[in-house]
Amino acid sequence: MSGTGRGPSKTTSQELHQIEEGLKRSYRTLIDESGLEQKSGRDRERAWLSRAVAATALRRKTGLDRESCAKAVIDGYEDGGLDAVAVTDGAQVWLVQAKWSDKGNAGFGQSAALSLVDGLSLLEQRKFSSFNDKLQPFTAQLDSALTDTRLKIHLVIALVGDEPLSKHATDVLDRAVEDHYGHGPMLDYELLGAGELLEQLKDDRSPAPVNVLVRMQKWIKRDTPFTAFQGAVAASEVAHWYDEHGHRLFSQNIRNSLGLTPINSGIQRTLAEEPDNFWYFNNGITVLCDRIEERWIGRRRPDEPVELILSNVSVVNGAQTVTSIHEARSLTPETVEDADVSVRVIALGDLGDERATYAKRITQTTNTQNDVSLRDFIALDDTQARIREDFDLSLGKQYVYKRGEADPAPEAGCSVVHAAVALACGHRTSELAVRAKRSTDLLWESGRLGNYARLFGEEPSALRIWRCVLIHREVGEALERLHEQVRGRAADTTLRGDLFISHLVFRLLAPDMEDIDDSQFDLEPLLARVAVLVKPVVDWLIHQIDTVYGPQSFLTSTFTNEDRCKELVSLVLPAVQAGRPIPEVPENYQPPAPSARRPRRPNAVPTLVTARLLVEGTPVQYVPLNAPEEKAVRDWLKDDSRREQASWTNDRSKPLVWAYDRATYSASGLVNRIWELAGWEQAPTAVQGPARWIVDGKKSLYDIAMEWLAAEEETGEVSGP
Repeated sequence: MSGTGRGPSKTTSQELHQIEEGLKRSYRTLIDESGLEQKSGRDRERAWLSRAVAATALRRKTGLDRESCAKAVIDGYEDGGLDAVAVTDGAQVWLVQAKWSDKGNAGFGQSAALSLVDGLSLLEQRKFSSFNDKLQPFTAQLDSALTDTRLKIHLVIALVGDEPLSKHATDVLDRAVEDHYGHGPMLDYELLGAGELLEQLKDDRSPAPVNVLVRMQKWIKRDTPFTAFQGAVAASEVAHWYDEHGHRLFSQNIRNSLGLTPINSGIQRTLAEEPDNFWYFNNGITVLCDRIEERWIGRRRPDEPVELILSNVSVVNGAQTVTSIHEARSLTPETVEDADVSVRVIALGDLGDERATYAKRITQTTNTQNDVSLRDFIALDDTQARIREDFDLSLGKQYVYKRGEADPAPEAGCSVVHAAVALACGHRTSELAVRAKRSTDLLWESGRLGNYARLFGEEPSALRIWRCVLIHREVGEALERLHEQVRGRAADTTLRGDLFISHLVFRLLAPDMEDIDDSQFDLEPLLARVAVLVKPVVDWLIHQIDTVYGPQSFLTSTFTNEDRCKELVSLVLPAVQAGRPIPEVPENYQPPAPSARRPRRPNAVPTLVTARLLVEGTPVQYVPLNAPEEKAVRDWLKDDSRREQASWTNDRSKPLVWAYDRATYSASGLVNRIWELAGWEQAPTAVQGPARWIVDGKKSLYDIAMEWLAAEEETGEVSGP
């Protein structure tokens, strides 16, 4: 019996790059490179990649681990036309011939087929000495398998290409199949194309499925349209789930734990103070899985406990409950032992194509416990998961897209927010950058014509996204340097117009960015040009704003006005592109001081709450303002990292949840409490609390509030909180 196989659809350059990088990450240190010494440069690299393809194909067909597949590669001098050899189950013989192509068009002709069949013939005749030394570890297994009555021989042709086998090749292979037909089919062959090879590389980098054992009391069961159980589970058991699997429990959820939000703090408080009431006060946990295996401890009755073995689990609602239970157990384990939580488990494994649809609907409709934003629901878009895979395979970098996931270090990757802002700035029209400046929330608008579709609908490659992020970062760094050199209105432009300026720089670089998706594209020359372009862009921008809209025009309203920005693009770009003399911008350029005394600004915290400038659960860190304060609290803070950590909640009187005791405080009240516990006897009476709580290591609560107020004052829209 023959298995001609069909080649996959056309291999894209992005997929080809993913395959190459995936092969290198999976096998670089595992595959023997002997015999490649006579080659150099890219020729040597291609020969090595061909060996890695053979190992990947063998892993795909046999399930052997990567180390075993790498050792099975015998490619080299005197390999008998075979690139890899393996024996499984004592009588299954696998023979692989693999070919790599830089263009993704590897083929397999008649001569290659004859070579493969000749190698098989040498093995059948036990002419093991005709092969190189790499075959020797397998000769005993081969000798045994070839005499076994259960013998099955599998020829695997692995090609980084997208064409089916030629007729001349299949004629040779079909004759071999016919020749080996004894008491039944003994020989078959199969083509593995680029698509299957890429899937295997992705599978190898995917985490293992999460399997969970649930002991459920007072349960009810439903059988249609799919199997589901709901009942009470000990909170301590849920904590154990998190011990074993951590955030992997939430793989299909729209977000991970949000940290110390007021809701999560309340969950922990209930567990500590009223564990018997926890089942009544909590919404419970919803778990999706592939299968449920029932194991009965006693009788099959709802008043008897049942053990459920769940395979491929994801908590799609209740991530905050799970993590809060886990945290509470570390603080008050004796009370958590007394608490139960309602758990619902649903098995979707038999739904076929409808599984993904049901999973998304269940996830969307059950997530109402904490505020859900449009950004949360992009976690359900398969595009984001594929981009994360692309980042991992193509770049070896992290890409996070769920709210609650920690952003990677700048050199290690980026978040979907960074990606969306960079793509918005790099878009061919300016309105997306303008909308991002108003609020990044606008970037997640759904629908065919929504902003999200305009940014991610064509599924940008990881290479494009990462390079756009790097360009955008370079613009930001250039603006920071320029900000230190100018004052007044010019300095304000570098702050308020940052995204629009980034868009203008992207437009100037656009002619040289056509090959940005190519793995061989050199980004360094473009990054070097950014610093050169930013200064003339800013100077021409200030000049045109003042000329067209007047020197008293409000910068914030200009940079959030799509029509104005569109007009400014048409004025600034031609001037910079033509290299026209840069207009002089006075360093002391600023609006005249108002003659009347300005009214007292509202306080920082009410301003932040009213404007909803921070989302619930935003982490903040206490940072002393001066040397005496830092000296007084330094040792006390070092003893426990939680002492300098809090999370924000939109409460006017007590907006901070302290990680140290999970209680709520005002910004100044918590600073006073820290001073008191640290024993600072010379502490001042007056405290500027909001100035000491820092967001993302950059700006204080006070700075964020004042920047927003300044922007609103320009438009005359500031009112009391």
